[in-house]
Amino acid sequence: MSLLNNAVDSIQVGVEDFDMGDDRRNSSAIRNIFAGVLLLYKEKLCRLSPENDKELLIKKKISPVINENGELEFQGNGHNTVDVQMIKELFKSLKVNVDWQRFNEVNKLRNNLEHYYTEQSPDAVREIVSKSFLLIRDFTVNELEENPVSLFGEECWQSLLNVADVYEKENTECRASLDKIDWKYGIVTSILPQIRCNLCHSSLIFAPYAEDSYPTINLTCRSCDNDFCFDDVVSTCVKDSLYGDYVRSVMDGGESPYDTCPECQGDTYIHEEECCIKCEYTQEYTHCDDCGERMSLEEQYLEGRCGYCEHKWQQIMAE
Repeated sequence: MSLLNNAVDSIQVGVEDFDMGDDRRNSSAIRNIFAGVLLLYKEKLCRLSPENDKELLIKKKISPVINENGELEFQGNGHNTVDVQMIKELFKSLKVNVDWQRFNEVNKLRNNLEHYYTEQSPDAVREIVSKSFLLIRDFTVNELEENPVSLFGEECWQSLLNVADVYEKENTECRASLDKIDWKYGIVTSILPQIRCNLCHSSLIFAPYAEDSYPTINLTCRSCDNDFCFDDVVSTCVKDSLYGDYVRSVMDGGESPYDTCPECQGDTYIHEEECCIKCEYTQEYTHCDDCGERMSLEEQYLEGRCGYCEHKWQQIMAE
């Protein structure tokens, strides 16, 4: 059986599991659909492989060899096939287009679902199915040049369409409610796409009161009806949105985009905003009274002196 047939079967079985509406089948549904997506990607690599070895590009280990004609060619070794990172690298060099940001999001949601959220939120499952559908549709049409209805069957494809339509309708309503809130800080607006229910992890978060005043923003999860406040999840939003920037900055020897607030202890002090976006704490001492240098959060307890000037002052007092 070809990789393409395996991919279709895997996605069809995943959709059938999802359509059963049984929470116990959610993990199986997501696992099969995600596996089907990866098989579609490997099918593309097979199609790009040379005629003499149509599975060359999906082999994890490829070695150069001299053939019987004395010509250099490449040969795949072993039974192990390429992993996600290798697929990304191959697609980049072969100019195969995939929305990797969406893929990474689906992969992260899938991992979270299997470990934490299977029973609590059917909408978390619906979100993964919906976003997987977009990956499947775009890749099938644009890269495999196949008709998705013919490939997956009308029943399977209609189920995927229905899930995507329902999820997108609710998601649009939720985002519209969030857009009505004055979030006060630009960075807060930018991290809102990462907001999720702190109980079931659903992204279908609704703001019922447009007149709420920041930072006291009441929120409701459309999936599990959990009521919570923005400050309950803001720290998680910051980490999910800015962690990549944090890693790159630290590796380059720069300043982290966020820090631990000395007032509320949340990882929500945003240097760009010069305040904590959770409790709105601002530095009492921004510059050293002695040398004029910018003071860090860690130096606030020195009450007006930077660490260097405080050290010099302590030396003078000790003499």
